[in-house]
Amino acid sequence: MGQQYDHRYVIDCYDPKDWLFSLNDGTEEVHQFTWPVGPFEKNEVSDTIYHKDEKVGYHQHSTGYETFFIARGSVEVTIRGKRCVVNQGDILHIPPHTAHGFKHLEEGNVWRELFSQINMSRGIVNKNFIKDHYGKELYDDPAFRERYLRTTKELMREEPVVTEIPKAQMHEVRTPEFGFSVYELPGLTLRQKIGRWETNGIKEVWQAVAKKGLRITWDQPHAEPELYLVAKGSVKLVAMGTEYTVGADSFIDIPPYAKFSIEALEDGTEVYDCGGSTQLLAMLEDRESILLSDPSRLDTKEKAKDFMEKYGCYVTGCDFPG
Repeated sequence: MGQQYDHRYVIDCYDPKDWLFSLNDGTEEVHQFTWPVGPFEKNEVSDTIYHKDEKVGYHQHSTGYETFFIARGSVEVTIRGKRCVVNQGDILHIPPHTAHGFKHLEEGNVWRELFSQINMSRGIVNKNFIKDHYGKELYDDPAFRERYLRTTKELMREEPVVTEIPKAQMHEVRTPEFGFSVYELPGLTLRQKIGRWETNGIKEVWQAVAKKGLRITWDQPHAEPELYLVAKGSVKLVAMGTEYTVGADSFIDIPPYAKFSIEALEDGTEVYDCGGSTQLLAMLEDRESILLSDPSRLDTKEKAKDFMEKYGCYVTGCDFPG
């Protein structure tokens, strides 16, 4: 008889039993939810909680993509010498070689982080190892800091000459209503928040706003892991035959080859596809073209299934009672 496979399908961001680890250095507290996976170190997620007026210095990375969900509070952000304030519900996307720094404007700001090709958890563990074993004095020593930052491929920058702009004009900021592309489907609105062209092809990030009763099923085992953030409302998750009720501020972490379904339990339920393995924009654009030019190419479930698999989409059912 095979062994029982144990996996944390649901991660409540505010429940300590769901954290891999928690570190508090006095200025920030990090709650780690997942480890990076695969050759591109995708799907690493964590929360960092900041005190009021704490700052992250102006810097840039030569590798790695950082996507930040403002889960609570407000933050003054400086990116490429431009400054604005972002608020709960906004998203920031920072590619490599993009200079950025932050000042947290409220006590208990929650900075929800999604990383690719950066392995931030390893850096946090290394930083705390240095502080614990050699003291904060060594970590803060300028000569040591310079050597340390070189190993992390991080470059500290001079404080910039700043231009204040509205956040809607900051390319790296994505407000709740923003979408590069927006699609209206039965019971569902899709907004593309992060383009594949912004992650060197690794992933794309979409916001799905669903009406109550919408149910999407993945009954075909596939190799790519899936990662979803429930930001508002609640869903029913059925993963490998086990049912979960998943509320807001929770991640759904699906390992390779697991069958699952997600059903919206409230109108306005908001879920982000953070794994982004499906080439969803290309699929939706091509679907529109086919429906206009030759809809018979998609007039059976088998044809639709073959079409979606071309783009790495393994959805086997999308049902809406309305």
